[in-house]
Amino acid sequence: MPSDPGRPRDLGRVDALVLGAGPAGLGAAWELARGGARVLVVERDDGVGGLCRTHERAGFRFDQGGHRFITADRDLLDRVVAVAGDDLLLAERTSEVALLGRRFRYPLEPLDLARNLPPGLAARALGSWLAARVRARLGDRVRGRPGTKGPAEPSFEAWATRRFGRALYDLFLGPYTAKVWGVDPAALSAEWASQRISAPDLQAVLRALWARARGAPPAEAPRTFARTYLYPRLGMGQLFERIRADAEAHGARVLLGTTPVALERAGDRVAAVRLAGPDGPAIVRPELVLSTVPLPRLLGLLDGPAAEAAAAARLPFRPVRFLDVALDRTRALPTTWCYVGEGGLRAGRLQEPRRRSPGMCPPGTTSLMVELPHAPGDDVDRADDAALLARVREEVRPLGVDLDRDVRFAFSTRAPEAYPVHLRGVEAARAHALARVDAVANLRTFGRQGAFRFVFSDAALRMGLDAAAGWLAGRLPASADLARVQSAPALVEVESVVGRARR
Repeated sequence: MPSDPGRPRDLGRVDALVLGAGPAGLGAAWELARGGARVLVVERDDGVGGLCRTHERAGFRFDQGGHRFITADRDLLDRVVAVAGDDLLLAERTSEVALLGRRFRYPLEPLDLARNLPPGLAARALGSWLAARVRARLGDRVRGRPGTKGPAEPSFEAWATRRFGRALYDLFLGPYTAKVWGVDPAALSAEWASQRISAPDLQAVLRALWARARGAPPAEAPRTFARTYLYPRLGMGQLFERIRADAEAHGARVLLGTTPVALERAGDRVAAVRLAGPDGPAIVRPELVLSTVPLPRLLGLLDGPAAEAAAAARLPFRPVRFLDVALDRTRALPTTWCYVGEGGLRAGRLQEPRRRSPGMCPPGTTSLMVELPHAPGDDVDRADDAALLARVREEVRPLGVDLDRDVRFAFSTRAPEAYPVHLRGVEAARAHALARVDAVANLRTFGRQGAFRFVFSDAALRMGLDAAAGWLAGRLPASADLARVQSAPALVEVESVVGRARR
């Protein structure tokens, strides 16, 4: 007899169901499959990698964002080098800020700022920075006295002005942050900032310049200053395609275009998960559910639409649209990527993929990727690709970037949950949400979207590995513990780490 079209397809029992095939989800599936577990991965998109996916058109490849693989985690590095093989290249970072019709090195350096800013503005910026450093040290001494209360949760504005001074904040950091995140920086928590932004330290810069002049780079530098990084020959997505392939070779299954629509519970456990996919509805019965879907969405699956809406108000995401432009010439930018410091322009960052790897475009050509943070339903969100290209062409012309000629084609991709917006109070809101998830004994959440942490790809991958390894050992980590996994704030230069990993 024919099957009932209203009955979901039964996918049977699995040891683990992984929701999402980005770095965190694939890391979990990889570790679980290699440990002998029966693993099913479901991914809403038509490819794996999440924010680290690479899109290919006519020989041109575009990542979704400015990815680079860099880590001080030797075990993780060994795994990545082993799975990527000779397709893992060593690249050197070059980046800049376009501001006031000038170009500045990024990360910001005091000597470069002093040299390139107009003299009066340079003097104000340097004086403001020095005054901020003095005030910060005096404040640290006061807070270090017995009986003194610690500081309240700082806003990003307070954090940035303390480290950079008011002049640099008003010139670049404030307007740029407002553009990227879509909120007043005074409403943002500073939680994410220390991993993403290194405050300029004149003594550190002078030491670094002296070491480089002698041909001996410093043994350790802030992560944001690391010059070298690893990058797959065909884009960041190639690494995660390799991880998927290795997981599948060990028995994992990956279903694309598939989303969870309901979690069915028995007591304090998930007994079954209902799915929607290209072949219709399905149901699977897992022993373990590891989720990397956006945290508010997971709460909606647990407690319904009202819970999802309430969580989304406290834990919102900032969408980004990427305009990918193929060019019939060999150069688009003087650096790998350029932060657009002009607050009035919608573009947040420009990137030239060929500068990461020559495999990102056909010989004799290059390409440009433009990142456009936006609000859901705004003009950037609604524009078709042709209108978006016309808008971007006008925006980048004053930056010295020519898109009036040599454009072979352009298309856009979207990341609806690109950036978790760390509003003030995020720690309490996240802790509450993670505790609700962990009240279900066989459910955990992690990753950039699942833990609501603005982490790098190496930290997301490590979260997945740790979640899986813990379960295999009979000690499933708490979601809060997984959320605390971060990239090392300081790193040795990648050349030395790669040399050790390959041995």
